[in-house]
Amino acid sequence: MAQKTSIVTMVDETGNNQPLEDSVLNNLRNNNDIVIAYAVENFAWARKINYTIIAQKNGEWKGYNYEKSLMKQNPSQNINSISINKTACDSLANYIMQTKAWMIKGDNGKNFCANGNKNCNIYDVPTERLWVITKQTVINPSYYAPEFYERCCPDKDRALFLSVKKKIENCVSNKNVTQ
Repeated sequence: MAQKTSIVTMVDETGNNQPLEDSVLNNLRNNNDIVIAYAVENFAWARKINYTIIAQKNGEWKGYNYEKSLMKQNPSQNINSISINKTACDSLANYIMQTKAWMIKGDNGKNFCANGNKNCNIYDVPTERLWVITKQTVINPSYYAPEFYERCCPDKDRALFLSVKKKIENCVSNKNVTQ
């Protein structure tokens, strides 16, 4: 419980008090102490966002897969509860605290290679976003094609972003699953 409070406190001190336009994320925000999500935002062809979400309330973790179609002809959203690994979720929370992952800046859709490598180009791939949401604030850095650009022109913040993604994926793996 103290771990959760520390993360919430740190995020609240550095995050911004932006409204959440997405009703599902807003509902999760209102019903949990902290929400940590990883989203793959595909705007090139499918126009959809896929989220892997873990949420904690009173020390208990829950997991969700959430898909939102942004197609004008057929907008839709679907959220499903998924099994989680409590130990992995606790480890993720500790990792976020140790690395101060709430400080990740993201690339905001530009300057993908800070080192100026002009040979790193890719088009029509998803942007990926990390969400850390408390009742008061939101932190949501994003990177365009983070795996590609991390291989081509490594960046410590992007590497941390990808390591948090991996830990979120570990929370919802099928190994040692508990509810």
